[in-house]
Amino acid sequence: MENGDTYRSRWTSPPREDPRADDAREDVLGPEADPIGEQPLAEQPLAESPMAETPDPDPGAQDRSREDPMLGQGTRGRGGGKDSYTIGEVVERLRPEFPTLSVSKIRYLERRRLINLTRTRGGYRLFSGQDIELLKYILTLQDKEYLPLKVIKKRIEGGGGFPAGGGDAAGDLSRVLEDRTYTREELADTLETDSRFVDELVTVGVIGRSGELTQRDAEIARLAQEMAKYSIQPRHLRGIMAAVDREAALFKQVVNPELRSRDDGRVAEAMNKARHLASVDSRMKELMMANVIDTFAP
Repeated sequence: MENGDTYRSRWTSPPREDPRADDAREDVLGPEADPIGEQPLAEQPLAESPMAETPDPDPGAQDRSREDPMLGQGTRGRGGGKDSYTIGEVVERLRPEFPTLSVSKIRYLERRRLINLTRTRGGYRLFSGQDIELLKYILTLQDKEYLPLKVIKKRIEGGGGFPAGGGDAAGDLSRVLEDRTYTREELADTLETDSRFVDELVTVGVIGRSGELTQRDAEIARLAQEMAKYSIQPRHLRGIMAAVDREAALFKQVVNPELRSRDDGRVAEAMNKARHLASVDSRMKELMMANVIDTFAP
């Protein structure tokens, strides 16, 4: 081959891939280990820089993000401390405790509706302190107790009412979720149902009586969803709610003197009495209902 042909072959032949390139890249970024055992292959997160955040595809999001002062620095509370964090900050903060944590893993948990995050105008995720605590709870059950995501999700939706294997994880979840609130759309997403179902529950007064949708409301809605499987719709729950209101009024009469005392200690004692009465009432109705159901059989 002539010299001219040799040079021409070098420039026109496709470049050979360097087999060391992937190893070098992994040394820099670290392996994208994701222990979520139940996720399908199509949903496995792609390898990426562990601190990178890419907003969901949205035309014009990049232009809006330039205007977003929260991006990259979170927001600050009145005391000067941060009250929201970017996904990269959360990964960096939790990585010492959960070494396999990555951006893609957090996104996967969000897609599975285990966490609900707010977004900036540019489409970037923001975490509150409560979101971080909930994420830590999920990762603890997943990485240290080896629970599948379906079980973890049921625990969250149930407010942590299931005993955990070792430790007081259920109690920790109750504390994390105690002050959690939802919009109607977020609650519908959590229950994986139509927003009209949530609207009906609010309309009949079954949930949202405090003006907000709390974790307790989420559990009531989940139970109402279970009843709907048997064609018992939200409108059919009016009678149950009316009975609850009547019984609550009776209990309030019992503890009213303490409630009116304006003494914090007596008020707290009255609330405990009311809760105890409600617990006794619930158990009594359960037994009464069992007696009535036993008469169904011919």
